[in-house]
Amino acid sequence: MMHNDSLDCGAPVVASRHRKATLESVAAQSNVSKITVSRAFTHPEKVHPDTLKRVLDAAESMGYIVNAAARTLRAKASKTIGIVNPDMSNPFFGQLAKEMTLAAHKEGYDTLIFDSYESQEIENRIIDKLIGYGVDAIILSVISSDRSYYPAYLKRLEILNIPVVLVDRDLNVKNCSGVYIDNLDCGLQAGRYLLSKQVNRVVVVSGPEDSNVSRDRIIGISAVLQGAIENLDILHADFFMMPAYQVTSRYIESNPLPDYFVGTNNQISLGIIKSCIDHKIKPQKDVSLFSIDEIPDANIYGFSFPCIAHNMNEIAYQALNLAIRRATDADVEPSKVIIRGKVIYPGSVTALPSKG
Repeated sequence: MMHNDSLDCGAPVVASRHRKATLESVAAQSNVSKITVSRAFTHPEKVHPDTLKRVLDAAESMGYIVNAAARTLRAKASKTIGIVNPDMSNPFFGQLAKEMTLAAHKEGYDTLIFDSYESQEIENRIIDKLIGYGVDAIILSVISSDRSYYPAYLKRLEILNIPVVLVDRDLNVKNCSGVYIDNLDCGLQAGRYLLSKQVNRVVVVSGPEDSNVSRDRIIGISAVLQGAIENLDILHADFFMMPAYQVTSRYIESNPLPDYFVGTNNQISLGIIKSCIDHKIKPQKDVSLFSIDEIPDANIYGFSFPCIAHNMNEIAYQALNLAIRRATDADVEPSKVIIRGKVIYPGSVTALPSKG
């Protein structure tokens, strides 16, 4: 929106881009008192949601930054951490939420856990609720694996000095901490494993082409296998079981079986298994499978697959540690932690050590 510095008398007050925004100018722009603006930044849970949104929108448009005194007031904590996951039916996110809650309790914190159901509208609504609840920090796995995704609520959280720790899905933002899986290394490890098995034909079933997670894992696999084996096919689906089932079924119906299918997450691997079974193909007998992420409870059904497992306790610990440090010390800068997975062979112990 463009603003004209020569304003009509009845128009809202808008700070010049050369003039530093103040508490007073934000109050004037949003048509509330200075006390209400101060309360919006220090105790947002005590401000009506519509008023809070008006104040935050004004602050964002004017470039207002909360001062050190307000940050100190925010440090009077609720001892509550918000956790937002995109799909709690995915065992990866379900287990992660459990581990983070257990770790939080050890540190004297409660958690509020929400599922955004991969919906931007729901994700936006959840963040508004967590602001209203006055959480000390938010641990967030966003709905998009596109690094350029930038929902408007991130700016509101920055203005309010509510720290955000991104988990699993990285974004191109400077004010968020993050705990991420080394997806390129996942692909490299998968490729090396397959090469050690002297494979000739491999089919990788991956997530969307525009996903950074998909891209990095495929780059790693391709870097090892391209030119070293007879054939490497990449099929793009989504990070859910049914899309993976559908693309795998189409491939099976029109092509000879490969030596290995590779699922680039646990839900994709489940889709591959389902497709094989429905087509009377016995996994690990008629065709082999490698999974990035452990396949939950596969052994119950008589399957044992090589996979790349990630230490969920470590991911949870690191995310919570970053959240608490930034919530309790305004001088702590955003930082990132990268977690590498480990190849687990059929029949080996998959449990990884707990942190602390």
